[in-house]
Amino acid sequence: MTTATVIHGYRNGSKFGFPTANLRLDTPIDIENGVYAAQVEVDNITYKGMLYVGTRPTLGLTEKTYEVHLLHFSGNLYGKTLSFEIVEFIRPEQKFESVEALVEQLNRDREAVEAILVKTL
Repeated sequence: MTTATVIHGYRNGSKFGFPTANLRLDTPIDIENGVYAAQVEVDNITYKGMLYVGTRPTLGLTEKTYEVHLLHFSGNLYGKTLSFEIVEFIRPEQKFESVEALVEQLNRDREAVEAILVKTL
C-alpha cells in the first residue's frame, strides 16, 4: 500500500463532477501516467478509487500530480492520510480536445473502475 496526505489542489475535479483528493505521497512511486483502478483506505474504510497520475494536459498544466476520485464518497479529506493499492491500469494519460470530451472519458473510466472493483469490494 502507498500512503499519502490529502492536500489542496485547483479544485478542477469538483468543477467537472469528479472531486479528487490531491495527494502528497510519503514515498514517490514510479508508474506510467494514466488512470488506474485502486482500492483506497481512509479512516479504516475501503473505497473504490479512480487514481490519476499525470500532468493534466487538457487543462494546460505541466506539473505531475497524483489524485484520486473516491467512488460513492462525500466529505472532506483535506489533511487526512489515506492508503491506496493499484488494482489495474485503465488507460494512458491523454490530451482531450475539450473539457466536455475529458468529462465523457472520465465517465467511461468510472464505469471501468466499477466493473473491475466489483470483484474486490
